[in-house]
Amino acid sequence: MENIQEKQEESTPEQNKPTKKKNFFIIFTVLGVIVIGLSIILFLGRPTSLTISQEILNITYSIELENGTIIESGTNEFIRGQISSNFGFVTNKVDEIINSMKEKDSRTIELDAKDAYGPYEEENKYFQERIRKQNRTFEINRTIFISFEAFEENFGEKPEIGKMYNTSGMMWPYRVVEKNETHVKLIQEPTLNQEIAANFFSYKVVAIDKEKIKIRIEGNNSTIPSKNGNYEIRFTEKEVLFVYSPSIGQEVQLETDLQKPTKARVVGMNETHVFLDGNHIYAGKKIILKITLNNIYRKTITGKNKQMPGAPTLEVFIMSYCPFGIQALKGLIPVWEKFEGKANIEVRFVSYIMHGKKEEEENERMVCIREEQNEKFLPYLKCFVESGDSNSCIQEAKIDKSKLNSCMEERVKEYLKEDNTLNEKYGVRGSPTYVLDGKEIEIYPRDPQSVANALCNAFKEKPRECSLRFSTQNPSPGFGTSVGGVGGGKC
Repeated sequence: MENIQEKQEESTPEQNKPTKKKNFFIIFTVLGVIVIGLSIILFLGRPTSLTISQEILNITYSIELENGTIIESGTNEFIRGQISSNFGFVTNKVDEIINSMKEKDSRTIELDAKDAYGPYEEENKYFQERIRKQNRTFEINRTIFISFEAFEENFGEKPEIGKMYNTSGMMWPYRVVEKNETHVKLIQEPTLNQEIAANFFSYKVVAIDKEKIKIRIEGNNSTIPSKNGNYEIRFTEKEVLFVYSPSIGQEVQLETDLQKPTKARVVGMNETHVFLDGNHIYAGKKIILKITLNNIYRKTITGKNKQMPGAPTLEVFIMSYCPFGIQALKGLIPVWEKFEGKANIEVRFVSYIMHGKKEEEENERMVCIREEQNEKFLPYLKCFVESGDSNSCIQEAKIDKSKLNSCMEERVKEYLKEDNTLNEKYGVRGSPTYVLDGKEIEIYPRDPQSVANALCNAFKEKPRECSLRFSTQNPSPGFGTSVGGVGGGKC
């Protein structure tokens, strides 16, 4: 959907671009708050079940350096053929050796760097500027032009000269001043000193004239934690400063012009830059793997068949306790209920968390329900976004607790690999992220009608469900049933 807010010409200065040794950026969502806050084969029936039989190896192992230092040890179960990848080795040499072993066999396997964690490469060293700046005061055009189609999508009717229009999720009303055969000219009608809440900030209208609206960013010095380290937010009279302050040794996610690495360790910093190493911490080293194959058995599990070719596929990446992820689900669920059996709709998970152990556990709980009790996934989500109470929602959706617990203890890590792979493939940088048929899209407002519009635009032949009218009220971020507010942020 073409969005009114996206048509404004913003005079906000560009963010300082990071100095780089390679073309990369640390995944950074905090600045997006400012931009987001102001920019405006068909199949029948439910997904079928899929039965999988896997050969499981119970292994006791120790991973060591040449000097005897133990990197990792333990006893775990692995799916045959996936042991090397579980250990993070770059080749499958270990799996090839283990395939020749019998129960109770023990082996000591020596791995050169090329078969273990890879050679050490100088080109995988990076540096990143620590400070980015945003002017506190900036102007936007008061007059905007949008297409007739966009107007009707946003306001649900044809434009009338002189009439004022407003809908939930917009910052202020819009008045129609001109129209022609294809476009509508609107003038924005904010109120002087009006304040608009937007996640960590607010925006205050400080001046209005015939051509421009002047806005000032308001807020207090604060620290925002993230998977990639803390961001200190500092307000001066003229600027907002975002100071990146990770911990030494911390692993961060990168965007690069390379296939690998996608992660790097913080190895140092000064007042202006952070220095990162994208090599594995044991890259370039010979590795000794001591292994005992305790037993081999087969396990059969039943999950959902996620491959539904032909229909549009909408994937929504969230964190289970991200208020904006919950907001996205509240806009998605009514559409999902109507389009089930007509479109592929998937809830997936961002590959990092920002809300502690409870979020990690809830992500895993949802993945297990999604994969092994899929017919109960939508009822569970519908309950959870309103109450945030997983225990009561398990009861309400009639989830098989023993099957759920077994999955969370034994199989969820394997299921999450697919989500993590898709995170890297699509470059997911926050919750929520919408991906439609393999391409990231923006849906805002996040109301059900906007979700339905985006989905229906992807059909070659639109089903009758596309004629349904959904709510145009933007759900509020977080748990509950309230609506309204800007709420266009990401975690």
